[in-house]
Amino acid sequence: MRTLKMIRFARPLDGILVLAFLLPAVSSRGQIAAGKDKFLGNIIANGYNPPANFDAYWNQVTPENSGKWGSVEGTRDQMNWGSLDKIYQYAKTREIPFRMHNLVWGQQQPGWIASLSKEEQLAEVEEWIAEFGDRYPETDFIDVVNEPLHAPPAYMAALGGSGSTGWDWVIRVFELARAACPDAKLHLNDYGILNDAGATTRYLAIVNLLKDRGLIDGICEQGHFFETTPIQTLTSNLNRFAATGLPVFITEYDVNIADDTAQLNRYKQLFPVFWDHSAVQGVTLWGYIQNQIWRTDAWLVSSKGVERPAMEWLKSYVAGTSAVEAGPEGHGSAPGSFFLHPNSPNPFNPSTRFSYELAEPGHVRIEVFDLKGRTVAVPVNWAADAGFHETGWDARDRWGRGLAGGFYAYGMRVSDGNGRVRHSQSRTCLLYTSDAADEFRTV
Repeated sequence: MRTLKMIRFARPLDGILVLAFLLPAVSSRGQIAAGKDKFLGNIIANGYNPPANFDAYWNQVTPENSGKWGSVEGTRDQMNWGSLDKIYQYAKTREIPFRMHNLVWGQQQPGWIASLSKEEQLAEVEEWIAEFGDRYPETDFIDVVNEPLHAPPAYMAALGGSGSTGWDWVIRVFELARAACPDAKLHLNDYGILNDAGATTRYLAIVNLLKDRGLIDGICEQGHFFETTPIQTLTSNLNRFAATGLPVFITEYDVNIADDTAQLNRYKQLFPVFWDHSAVQGVTLWGYIQNQIWRTDAWLVSSKGVERPAMEWLKSYVAGTSAVEAGPEGHGSAPGSFFLHPNSPNPFNPSTRFSYELAEPGHVRIEVFDLKGRTVAVPVNWAADAGFHETGWDARDRWGRGLAGGFYAYGMRVSDGNGRVRHSQSRTCLLYTSDAADEFRTV
């Protein structure tokens, strides 16, 4: 039987919700990410034909097209669940996470819905989501709304349109999903976000509306089209995702480059940005077999079963990264592991302490980021021996100026003598203003 870790909800401060999200226990077969604290998954195509070597590589599954409303109900009131049933059972019998893709999207939706009245459209959306929830009660993750910035549905007006928040229709869909799928983690999914600071700002505006209402459990970036994006841009915007305190998932990752060496080099640059970030709890690739993949040159295994250099590197890289399991309160670490503890005190004013553990000697860098992903302070940047370490920080930036009160993200990166990242992890903290000190000290 699948074991689920608990979700803890705590409200240490009035008006501030702190959520600790832990993934379902991930099956440890022979997959690339077996034994890690995050999954590395892939898709199964429409028609349910899982590749024979799927189990050898991946420990999470997403239906490529079988879960889209247009695939299930192409004809009104005639539900074709067959392929989705099989993919769901494939995940359940293997005890690996199942991601539903997706409930509402402006593409691959039933063509017949456009001709209905608003009242009928709303009733159909409600029925579709309710039926999904009843049929697949053990779904782990759901892309509730896909591509809200790029492909809103033609029936968005029936869901409330823009409304007073600008995104009432998205909120309504999440409300329906929360009611129908109470045990699933609800996610927002889109592409072209992390490579664009403006898109990140717009996307996080939706995320925060949902977070304020307790409707969202994770933030997703598809991961397409990053072949030429500067790494610093991705890192900066990814840190902005992390600063929300929500888990992050890369849901449709690929590197679409025909030349083997060029693809390998880009994998080496790009994949660690996501995999090594502690806010990222899973990466799903959007196909991997030649001639069976959406982006033609993104394949990693040939039609004859031969692995490209990027696949060989991916297996080696993931195997070499550390896997740290947090204790029941998220504060523990495995013996001999790398681990960044929560800062203490938190919230704090005027100072706090960062403590961390190293499994082996390495160069340690702890950076503090504002909500725009900009580095504002570097409290730790030196070589350290294996073992436990602690250092203080007085909430001053790199130029010695006191920082304004608010939420900040901080991250630790440990590199070996060759500059290879051995571990990375991030957390969030709250610097409160001095005039609120008495109030916070009593919490």
